[in-house]
Amino acid sequence: MFTRFGLKIGLTVALALAVTAAAQQTTGNWHTFTDATGRFSFLVPGEPQHQTQKDESHKEGPIVTDTYVANTQTNAFIAGLTQYPPAVPLEDQQELTADRDNFDKEVKATVVSEERRQYGGFPAVEFKSKSEQANFHVLMVKADHRVYCTVAVYKTAEEPVECVRFVSSLKLINP
Repeated sequence: MFTRFGLKIGLTVALALAVTAAAQQTTGNWHTFTDATGRFSFLVPGEPQHQTQKDESHKEGPIVTDTYVANTQTNAFIAGLTQYPPAVPLEDQQELTADRDNFDKEVKATVVSEERRQYGGFPAVEFKSKSEQANFHVLMVKADHRVYCTVAVYKTAEEPVECVRFVSSLKLINP
């Protein structure tokens, strides 16, 4: 099973939580950001920091994850794309379930709500999870051998409107 996405994004979330209150905060100027590959875009406050992780441990080819992180004083916003090797068959719902479970495992969270649906014509799972440290609103969309994701991290009991805005802003441009 090639379900690495939840793990990669989970590690990024852990890092985002650590720096949420750090000095380098975004200004909150929301704008549309398009990733370097031109495959997807999202609304984000400020300029997100980009990171690429490449896992070359699979004989079928590398798994490449690009993540974009923006922090405000109270929330973290993460968007990502994981590209799996084309030679590997990935069943849609099984992959989304494994990615969700890996994400929750990595951030030590539990799913509190979930909706399976289509997003831009592709299978998707949108869920909310809760840990001792934070709350998470996540959208994962599987398009062929790519999984797109938006994650809003917040610490308040009620989800801030900007978190909903961010998660729902994902646009698949060239899936």
